[in-house]
Amino acid sequence: MNYKSKTLIIVIILFTSALGVSQVRVGNFSHIKNKFKKLNNKELKRFTNTQTTFVFPNIFPKSSYENILNQVWDITPYKVVYEDDFTGDDLEIDNALARFEIMELEVTTQSGMMKSYSFTCIDFGVIDKIKKKKKNNVWSISRVGAIYFTPDIKIRQQIAAPFSAGEVVGDFINFRLGYLKNYLQLVNKNLKNERPVDIYDDYVLPELKDLKNHTLYIDSNLLYGYDGFFGLEKKNPEIEKLMQDYPFKYEVVKYDTLEEKIFNEKKDFYYLMYNQINYNKIINIVNGKTGNAIYQEHTKMSFNIKPKDFKKISSKISKLN
Repeated sequence: MNYKSKTLIIVIILFTSALGVSQVRVGNFSHIKNKFKKLNNKELKRFTNTQTTFVFPNIFPKSSYENILNQVWDITPYKVVYEDDFTGDDLEIDNALARFEIMELEVTTQSGMMKSYSFTCIDFGVIDKIKKKKKNNVWSISRVGAIYFTPDIKIRQQIAAPFSAGEVVGDFINFRLGYLKNYLQLVNKNLKNERPVDIYDDYVLPELKDLKNHTLYIDSNLLYGYDGFFGLEKKNPEIEKLMQDYPFKYEVVKYDTLEEKIFNEKKDFYYLMYNQINYNKIINIVNGKTGNAIYQEHTKMSFNIKPKDFKKISSKISKLN
């Protein structure tokens, strides 16, 4: 799968060389801040009181997106629009929107240094204001959630190049139909239960103990080496070294194997999800049947999956009865 971004990139500096993100946020938050607020019930009711327009990239057939939503999305009525066909001309205040987009956000630090951050996500929110313009309308939303996607090394290298501009071509390694199903399951479930979830929280659910007897599946696409400071590709990690302190069952598989299980498996099974949000590394273990993330570990200034990540997971599993 390849994606060509139409976003114009002006200046990207240090931390954006590791752009990318974890899976799901549900709540009231700013993308560029770690600070997180719980769901605002007023905004949640506004969101759930109307049809949600899902704006997806035309990577997959519209029918594939609709098939997933038919299976997992029941909190609102919905319609699906391709990103290339979306103009926003028919938007009105209080409309609900779940839009795939690539954002470039800049922040000035107290020392006057400018930092740029990139986010590729599906942003969930309800329209607050609309500013009519000749070419493109501009609107603001009250956000209730987001699903984030991780770019491959090719995209990271393009964006990390000084004064890079124009189309960015490459792949988002977790923008896959199976993963998307699990992400939407999690967003739908947490919105219905009015339960916030954040990508920067560390947690272990009791269900993690099931990995004492279940196989942990690992998508081979996640096993890559990347120098986050210099934007260089490194040698892929050796799975034997990564798992040397993980005594439980695991299996490295192609993504297609996981997708088949996500769509058809009737029993619980578990897979690893590794993502990067700028300079933050986030490790998840996901129940591929329910979409629930049963483990999350957030590490600052780390850019690759490492043996100590699996050692930590193993320790948490062992402590659960």
